[in-house]
Amino acid sequence: MPASADIRAFNAAVQSGDYRAAVIAANETWPSIDRNGPDAVSVAREFGWVAMLAGQPNVALVYSKFLVEQGPSLARPDTAPAVSRVLHDWANLSVAPTPQARLQLLASLQQRGAATGRDLISARAAHALHAQAIAAGDWVQAYDSALLAIRFLDELGARSPPSRYELRRGVAVASFMRVKSPEAYNALYDVAAELADQVVATPPGPARDRLAGEYFTAVAWGDVMHGALPAAVRKATPDRRNSVRQLAEVLYPAPGDPALPRCRIGLAREFKNPGFTFEPRFRDLGGEVIYALDVRPDGTFANARTLVSAPHNGFANAMAGLIPGWRWRVDPGQPACRTPTTHILTFEFALGR
Repeated sequence: MPASADIRAFNAAVQSGDYRAAVIAANETWPSIDRNGPDAVSVAREFGWVAMLAGQPNVALVYSKFLVEQGPSLARPDTAPAVSRVLHDWANLSVAPTPQARLQLLASLQQRGAATGRDLISARAAHALHAQAIAAGDWVQAYDSALLAIRFLDELGARSPPSRYELRRGVAVASFMRVKSPEAYNALYDVAAELADQVVATPPGPARDRLAGEYFTAVAWGDVMHGALPAAVRKATPDRRNSVRQLAEVLYPAPGDPALPRCRIGLAREFKNPGFTFEPRFRDLGGEVIYALDVRPDGTFANARTLVSAPHNGFANAMAGLIPGWRWRVDPGQPACRTPTTHILTFEFALGR
């Protein structure tokens, strides 16, 4: 890149993670960039990429439009026009999230996927398209975009980040929403099992927290999917929830003598299922909410944290008013045990009940 004060300010802002400051520096630098110079294409693509990271797709469009419209005819032509097109269509989708914009980005990603390469832009754009396709209930597009995103991550050598597990979950969910098959269910629980092992092997901190979040999401979605299998298929498909490693003691160890087991605790009294808002995207599916709650000595819970609400947030919203009335007790018949200070509580919503 040209050695100028503004470029140095841009680089410093990017390195510190202050993408908004980087966008300001980019906008100040761009007018002085020689459009026919050797760095014009790389500078424009970097500026556009950082603008997307800053959540400013309108700014990114300035740079991506230059790349798409002028890149091929520059004195130093764009050597990665497929990536530039992906950047442009990703920014356009972020500005105007229409079905046509999704189709255009998918086409650009497929064109990019026809060749090998390594770039972060395509991986992030495919991930963004996957999220929008799920929000729109376009399961074919959600499936295709997740597979592309996984491929682009693999090209980067990023084979086990949380985002890759999220995308594998997305592949399984999108497949299940098209055909309610035990194969999709088992694929998702395979993801949950891998995530459990990753959580155990990862030291406490933000990285483990992110993996744990993906674990709980995969488990909740898996349970919902098992309940939505056709009756005969469900009967023949083992319920895998008890075969996957449980993480309560890993994430929230109970105090006391480690030789004693962790106490099993539950609600002291039942409550009426509050129902939930119907979401057309997820017809034929029930729901599941998993909470982490602080356990108080007086039999109450505090500081309820929603770990996941699947397949949508309507289930957690339906439970919100009930949480203050919950009381806990140690399940009867247990030997001496350690009472946890944090409890993981799961609620299932079944259709018709």
